[in-house]
Amino acid sequence: MKRMKMIGIILLVALPLSVFAAGQKDAKPTNEVVHYRLATIQPPDSPVGKAALKFAELVKEKSAGTVLIDVYPASQLGNEKDIIDGVEMGTIDFTIAGTAEWAKRLKMMKIFEAPFVYRNRDHLVKFYGSDAGKEVLQELTKKTGVKSLGFLYYGTRDVTTGKVPAKTPAELNGVKLRCPDQPLYVQTVKAMGATPTPMAFSEVYLALQQGTVDGQENPPATIVTMKFHEVQKYLIKTEHIVAGVMIWTKDAFIAKMPKSRQDAIIAAANEASVWANEYSFKMEDEYLTKMGKEYGMTIIEPDKQAFMNAAQALLDTYEQEWGPGLLAKVRAVK
Repeated sequence: MKRMKMIGIILLVALPLSVFAAGQKDAKPTNEVVHYRLATIQPPDSPVGKAALKFAELVKEKSAGTVLIDVYPASQLGNEKDIIDGVEMGTIDFTIAGTAEWAKRLKMMKIFEAPFVYRNRDHLVKFYGSDAGKEVLQELTKKTGVKSLGFLYYGTRDVTTGKVPAKTPAELNGVKLRCPDQPLYVQTVKAMGATPTPMAFSEVYLALQQGTVDGQENPPATIVTMKFHEVQKYLIKTEHIVAGVMIWTKDAFIAKMPKSRQDAIIAAANEASVWANEYSFKMEDEYLTKMGKEYGMTIIEPDKQAFMNAAQALLDTYEQEWGPGLLAKVRAVK
């Protein structure tokens, strides 16, 4: 309960209502039933998929049934790039997605998923609610018109392989490791010694099964819900990226709504975020245990310092891109 209260406070502080003031003068309450679309690449039984359904449930409840969120999971509306583009253009109303695609628009966004930046998941959640975290997100809204309604812990990313029980970057040399088709992840995998092989999320299981790639990197919850453990033998706890996802929407889209509708969506996003973070923390711990005891994977504790050292040059490059001082602000968050 203490952790839930902490996360709730952070999220509520992180979402100032004043940013929605534009356009409200002419907005009037309405009893009209409206449907909005939310898309995600994650399957419905994943933590992100469940969070999407929770958000939809809460919006319906808080709007007295007048606002209905239709959820399209499992890449039904395209890959993550397609969905992010859709939100930016206004053809998709909401998504729950990571920040790497937005980092293509604003380099500062790389701070949310850069390797070996966050001490643990609590540190990441606190950064989102910090002044420095909010400043980065405000810059994204200025540049793209897209804003975050809430932060959801996604997971701490580890490497899995089918045949190589690597403990150091050198032992990943030549291993074809699937990663998202985004520069940040490609560069991170390369820095850790492997050969990055970008591909769509929906294609990963078959690629692992057929040996097109040797391994992949994802949090435990994703590994289990996508059943990657069926076609991988080793889980290497590199913990190279502590990642979150956010509920994204177009700022102007929200601002034009009647205030009662805005209030329902904002409140639902806050509550869904608190629920999702608690759920993701719990499930990550459970999935790690199950992979080692029930699913037959060998859990490897690697030389984490060696992986951190290998990624340092990449962090130096990133810091030049996102601006000096930002990394220090992140690490100063307690």
